Amino acid sequence: MKLMKLVKYIFWIAYNLWFYILVLFFTIVVVLPSFIFVLINNKWYKYHYKVGVLWADLILLFMGMFPVKNGALKTKKNKSYIFVANHVSMIDVMLLISVIRNNPLVFIGKKELEKIPIFGFIYKKTMILVDRSSRESKKKVFEETKKKIFSGISLGIFPEGTIPESNVVLAPFKHGAFTMAIEHNVPIVPITFLDNKRKFPWSYGSLIGFSKGSPGRLRVNIHDPISTEGLSKEDRIRLSDKVRDLILKDLSLS
Repeated sequence: MKLMKLVKYIFWIAYNLWFYILVLFFTIVVVLPSFIFVLINNKWYKYHYKVGVLWADLILLFMGMFPVKNGALKTKKNKSYIFVANHVSMIDVMLLISVIRNNPLVFIGKKELEKIPIFGFIYKKTMILVDRSSRESKKKVFEETKKKIFSGISLGIFPEGTIPESNVVLAPFKHGAFTMAIEHNVPIVPITFLDNKRKFPWSYGSLIGFSKGSPGRLRVNIHDPISTEGLSKEDRIRLSDKVRDLILKDLSLS
């Protein structure tokens, strides 16, 4: 019994280290060279995003993880959307990029991420970072998202704000994503990750997010786009609750 536990622990350590090695390796070898597109002309981000899809696919493949979608994504090319998903794992970003492969998107993430070597530099130049303690930062984010949306770029947002503790199925949603969807008149697309928490969960109290993960399939439920046409800012809570109920129902049935 003790031997089995030891074997599992050794596997988990190796599997976690393998994840970080893959992220570092493919960021340097795959993403970094294509970053020249963004530095030359930010309008070329769409070409950089295609490389980002390859980056996500390769990390998932070499982790032995295989996305399984419940159906096709019902979105139009060159149209902007706000994709929202539950946040449970470090592989959420890779999986969302892999699934939303034909609609270039940028993430709205925490400003602290820019401190990560190499990855942080690229993230800062290509994504939208927000300092939640700064009202001025939030205003800047709104203007930046407006520019992205009107240039045909979609947004990827985890409305829980952060990965909740392991005993929480789905944390309360912050309303920023829904306010932006209404203000910019773009559809919301709910996405549910059914297996990420089980296959590669974030572990609290660990310096690098040690995960007791394992390879396998990653089921993804893709919902139809929800129109925000005709909605006002006062409808943001109702819209947020509607999307959260859809994702929560998926998780309860999984």
